[in-house]
Amino acid sequence: MNQLRHRGWTMEEVTGNRGFLVGLLMSILCNFVVVKTSAVYPRQLSFQPASSSPSDGEFVLDLKQLSGDPEDLMAHIRDLASALQTCEFDPQYHLSLFHIRNRTVTCNDGTPAGFYLRKSGSKKWLIYLEGGSFCFSNAGCTRRESRLKSSRSWPKKRIGSGILSADPEENPVWWKANVVYVPYCSSDVWSGTVTAEESGSYAFMGALILEEVIKELMTAGLRDAKQLVLAGSSAGGTGVLLNVDRVAEMMAAAGSSAYVRGLSDSGWFLETDSLDSPNDDCSDFLFCNPSLSIKRGSKLWRSYTPRACTEVYGQAHSWKCFFGFRIHETLKSPVFIFQWLYDKAQLTVGMGGPPREIRHWNYMQKIGRLTRVSLRNATTVFAPACYAHMVLLQSDWKQVQVRNTKLSRCIQCWLKSADAQQQETEQTRSQEMPSADPTQPDENDEISRTRIPIDDSPLASTQIREMTTSIQPEERSPRNSRRRRQRSADSSSETRRRKKNKKKRNNRNTAADESEVSLQGDEPAIPGSTSVRETVEASAQVTRPTRRKPKRCQHKLVEHATCPHCNPTCPKPMNTSTGEEMEFLYFLRLAGMDLGALAAELGLDERVLASIDPNEAIALLASASRRSSG
Repeated sequence: MNQLRHRGWTMEEVTGNRGFLVGLLMSILCNFVVVKTSAVYPRQLSFQPASSSPSDGEFVLDLKQLSGDPEDLMAHIRDLASALQTCEFDPQYHLSLFHIRNRTVTCNDGTPAGFYLRKSGSKKWLIYLEGGSFCFSNAGCTRRESRLKSSRSWPKKRIGSGILSADPEENPVWWKANVVYVPYCSSDVWSGTVTAEESGSYAFMGALILEEVIKELMTAGLRDAKQLVLAGSSAGGTGVLLNVDRVAEMMAAAGSSAYVRGLSDSGWFLETDSLDSPNDDCSDFLFCNPSLSIKRGSKLWRSYTPRACTEVYGQAHSWKCFFGFRIHETLKSPVFIFQWLYDKAQLTVGMGGPPREIRHWNYMQKIGRLTRVSLRNATTVFAPACYAHMVLLQSDWKQVQVRNTKLSRCIQCWLKSADAQQQETEQTRSQEMPSADPTQPDENDEISRTRIPIDDSPLASTQIREMTTSIQPEERSPRNSRRRRQRSADSSSETRRRKKNKKKRNNRNTAADESEVSLQGDEPAIPGSTSVRETVEASAQVTRPTRRKPKRCQHKLVEHATCPHCNPTCPKPMNTSTGEEMEFLYFLRLAGMDLGALAAELGLDERVLASIDPNEAIALLASASRRSSG
């Protein structure tokens, strides 16, 4: 007799009890395979099994066809096993597309701009600006990829990767946050404010697109956020520097208490000359001096630049604010700078392509040194010595390290230190201001919430509203009311004691790059649980146990290595022909670099380079370069 090995049931026992069989198989299927118990299918799923029916693309298990024949059942089980080969948990939930309602704000070609959203119950928000270079002439914009000028090909759903992923293994920082992905279709580094009619060619409305996105997200819960990080890569990273203060002002004007920060990835470009003499008549940024291309572009785009930066350099030279080392000193909002010391985009523009000649190698060394120097005044920076461009959307983004500190850990620590500062500020305000009656509405809050005009008509952003109906601000409980009344009744001596203790704590705090905060994961609070602030307030009158001193954050990590890819955590270059990763030394050879001639010029034996580890060879070349130039 055949045995069903699970729990030792006999085939007759299983096939003789159809109800039991249905329950058993349904528990195995995990809602992935359609079970046909009647002529009506109870649900349709997007799961595509390895062995699919050609008619509907799904494996159908028809229990009506089952009899007591063991062979018949085993045939169904074999089909089921084949279908379940790809059945696994996929934590990368989709982001849904929403076009902005203001159709006068468009992509380059006049198609509607928009954003992708994945909602959660968190009070933390991440808004990501896509990158993709720019264009500054009609000819250059015409040659530009259509996906970077139009929304016609945008899919309705996207899967987040890197910092946009919903997988806690891939994204330990923002996996539970509200995530917004804003596609780049304006070609203006998120700075433009001009229509197609005004420019005479294309619309450049990047700054206005971001403004409309922020306005519409207010109706989706952004106004009630506690933390908002505006992130971006490449042109999106520069867009963060240009817009983070403006976004913070919009949030404050809407009555939000959110703490706004920026995260700029590979958007810190240098104002350096190209290796070859720039062509004044150039129409493509790859063959132009960076200053010249940005100067022309900002004029064409009628770019928005922050007032504080414009006041420093003047309206005629506001294009200088596109360079991170200039604008960073004028920003009010905290910004985390991630920058490869040997940024591939910066070097490609400067060399006119990949490194092929000995002078290109020397130029790379120069750019690495200049980038390191330009980051001296940045308070929060993570700069590995790698030849690469962009990192935040890479699935292995958290693995990059500088001095044995991972990028994800550094960002977590930075966010927690800022949260701690904000929490102390809020506690100080609550002690200095009279306690509010939780049963009465806050009129000032209602007034501040209406400062930004948002269309609240029934037709406005209906889809977003449906996604947020179950996510409302938590109501104040009677227990919290009693706590507030108790605190307001505290003696003045208790208030002075608290202020004195807080002053001592502040004196113990060092600069931002040495803030002592926990390095635990930055997870949103679980709905319904006691908040951190309530815990602090409830325990204010209780003797606190001695806490273990937490690890110290390092907010300024700039690699001292003077060679590209000396860092073993650098992402390896990709062979565009095979799609495989390769060592940096092999990449140089494939690009056309004569390593023998380079070794000879630096006084090295080519045979030695060929006999040692590729990473050691790169370090040896860099060391010889320093000796020859010093």
